[in-house]
Amino acid sequence: MKKAFAVMGILLLSAGLFAREVTVSIGAGKNWKEKMASQCAVWLEDTNGNYVRTLYVTQRASKRNWIVGPKTGRPESLPVWYHAANYESTKGAPGNADVDAVTAATPKGGVVFTAEIGDGAYVIKAEFNTSFDYNDFYTKKNSGVNGQPSVVYEAKIPADASGEIELTLSGTGSEDGSDGKIYTDVSHLTTAKTIVDKIIIKNK
Repeated sequence: MKKAFAVMGILLLSAGLFAREVTVSIGAGKNWKEKMASQCAVWLEDTNGNYVRTLYVTQRASKRNWIVGPKTGRPESLPVWYHAANYESTKGAPGNADVDAVTAATPKGGVVFTAEIGDGAYVIKAEFNTSFDYNDFYTKKNSGVNGQPSVVYEAKIPADASGEIELTLSGTGSEDGSDGKIYTDVSHLTTAKTIVDKIIIKNK
């Protein structure tokens, strides 16, 4: 009997951890698939900036399955997410069951998915990157495969949120993937700003 109550308690606790359902809609922009399909990751952090969990990530980024990619992987593809989730970009690195559960094939267009989150306040972040996305500042000579760095969008989700919340551009990831910082200078970006059109989270 005690065991039954213990199991019931765990189930109720789990239900309480993820009690709200939200829908995340990512609208494809003009540069969603300019030369290569865009990679993206969407995750939650608490209001202190601590990683909570990944809600969505493209399969190529999570599996480190890069076309003609080096053994060291491509940390510059989604550097902010890789560092936040403590997830290695290296080929053959151990997987993560929580991340694997939300991995999806790289979409040809936009993305719409639902997820359950807790009742507290959060910050939702979304990172995008398109390979070979060069411009006059980020050239083939100085930017390797990446071209323009990843772009990161974010928004606060209040505990009592209702209706729709739009994510806004907060900056870029590091050019070489060496850290997980968000760099706020986006003055040299061009087509990277049009990978996505709009990102909306709808609270139910």
